[in-house]
Amino acid sequence: QTGSGKTAAFVLPILKNILEDGIESSQLSGIQQPQALILSPTRELALQILHECKKFSHGSIIQTQILYGGVFFGYQMGIVEKGCNILVATPGRLLHVIESNKISLEKVKYFVLDEADRMLDMGFSRA
Repeated sequence: QTGSGKTAAFVLPILKNILEDGIESSQLSGIQQPQALILSPTRELALQILHECKKFSHGSIIQTQILYGGVFFGYQMGIVEKGCNILVATPGRLLHVIESNKISLEKVKYFVLDEADRMLDMGFSRA
């Protein structure tokens, strides 16, 4: 159900913990190392999650970025390279970015598989 607060249920604790743990910046290294990764099965859902993350983190220094297919890769990476504490992504584009060595998942402390049942139905478990 849209608007039922499911996104808030995982986003708010992530934001709280990142703020308490301290913001990590990798802007100067060229390789972003987000502290949280939220995987979504579709770009539409990923955009909704991004909107909620930005709404709840408004006024803080937390940077939330998004990666999904169907958009010019260089444009998305230009935005992500400006800083990324929380990354919302679709699986295909995330793999593409990891393979290009633009993102490292070494510092991910919080991982959310949104709509896990749908992702597994789409074959996510085989990837």
